[in-house]
Amino acid sequence: MRVKGQEQIAAMFGVAPKTITEWQVLGFPVAFQGGPGVSSEYEAPECVKWLVDREIRKVQSESPKDRVLRLQGDKLEKELLEDAKLLIPASEVEPLWASAVLSAREFLQGEPARLASLAIGMEKPALEELLRASFGEFLGRLANWRAADDDDEDAEDQGDEDEQA
Repeated sequence: MRVKGQEQIAAMFGVAPKTITEWQVLGFPVAFQGGPGVSSEYEAPECVKWLVDREIRKVQSESPKDRVLRLQGDKLEKELLEDAKLLIPASEVEPLWASAVLSAREFLQGEPARLASLAIGMEKPALEELLRASFGEFLGRLANWRAADDDDEDAEDQGDEDEQA
């Protein structure tokens, strides 16, 4: 249903014509933009949808109080996850990750010379098996790599004490 004029559409929504002008700045749909002496026209269903969507956005927007409560909840959740050791700070992970990468790098840097010397005179199937074994060893080391943690150090300390006794 098409409505002619700001007064008509304003009456439909129970607002002043000035409100329609303000809404138009915010995106209120105009089917035909009038001018001096020519009324604008509005498609009522589109206008109702725009107004409903606008009101929904207002309700769904986060108030400052809601934001503070959300952030407090996020902080509490983070602390609980850290306490349960389900969330580890990057500052604790980075040195371990760097150590793992360094270990892998050292292994791989030594492999070309070792493999080249072993590969002299090998037939293709034997060379493929040599490479497969080397890659398998690397992947096995990578899968089983574990940085020395406090538990390992405690075990080593206990071993030293046993030897001294």
